[in-house]
Amino acid sequence: MKILQVYRSEPNDDVKTLVGILNRDRNADEFSLYGENPNYDELVQKIFDADKTVCWW
Repeated sequence: MKILQVYRSEPNDDVKTLVGILNRDRNADEFSLYGENPNYDELVQKIFDADKTVCWW
């Protein structure tokens, strides 16, 4: 299963711990929305490529 983690803000230690648990034994990918000019076309493609997407605020 491929999982995509999407971050709206920089992840804190709690989020990093939870992401580590969710990513265990999975093909994991990440996308950050908090940087300058996120590539939304790339995000859409990653969402379609993933079996599951998790968004973090």
